[in-house]
Amino acid sequence: MGFLAFIMLAAPALAFSWDREAVAADPAAILSYPQENWRDQRYEVFRWEDFPSILIFDTADYATQDRLFKRLAFFVEKAGFRGRLAPDKEIARLHGWNAHDYRPADLAAFFEKARQENFPLSWEERELEGILLNAGIMYQNEREEMSAGEGAVISISRESPDYLRSRFMAHEGFHGIFFIDEDFRDFSRRRFENFSPMGKRFILSFFDYQHYDIKDQYLVVNEFMAHLLQQPASQAGEYFGKTLASRIDASSWRRTVLPAKDEATNSWPDLARVFKAEAEAFSAYVNQRWGLAAGRVSRRR
Repeated sequence: MGFLAFIMLAAPALAFSWDREAVAADPAAILSYPQENWRDQRYEVFRWEDFPSILIFDTADYATQDRLFKRLAFFVEKAGFRGRLAPDKEIARLHGWNAHDYRPADLAAFFEKARQENFPLSWEERELEGILLNAGIMYQNEREEMSAGEGAVISISRESPDYLRSRFMAHEGFHGIFFIDEDFRDFSRRRFENFSPMGKRFILSFFDYQHYDIKDQYLVVNEFMAHLLQQPASQAGEYFGKTLASRIDASSWRRTVLPAKDEATNSWPDLARVFKAEAEAFSAYVNQRWGLAAGRVSRRR
């Protein structure tokens, strides 16, 4: 066993020391940032120029992203796993996400539980811990207890095709803003509470199909917002009224949440109508607040 391998095995109880500042960049620049300029071949860490408390991880592949965030995904969002640290063997065959987003409270809870239980986190998870502490997204007191700081973390991967990287950046980017902006959270909550009952039944069934914990209202509202804003508002009707509805229609017991189908177009016009209108309302809000739009988290056009 080499010396580095020994250090990696012997050090899981220690926070990784990260002494490099995140690279300040706009999301549009991150999407095209030369990978050969990364300071670590596995991933690079960026700080969003317009929202500097938000860190953006871009990883070389899904495997690296999983080593950083997969256990967190189950701890924070997955029904049947939330609030506990799942060992690798339990989640190895299960899918996490291809992009990620986390708020300080959940990150601190994850690492504090690992500290309390002396849970064997991966080397990359320990690196993440150090990066979060350095950025002020988490704090550690003299007793080594973790607490929430300010900001958020999001992640995309180079393994995603370009069209998905753009969509994931928008989806996760709006999650990041949601975590740091109370007015945006309140707007999203009010829109969900007053949303069409038909549309609400559908989206809750879809989130349950995706294994989100739909008992968590904060999570549901956050995902409702991000799914609406991840593509241009002009595309929302087809996305919800055809793409997602078709997935639900494939399940005999889930299709009961669907309204009338238009067989000629193989779509659900009522869903398309309410979700397109909702996407337009959200897009108008983020445009007025920050000069952004549905499908776009960069001010660069």
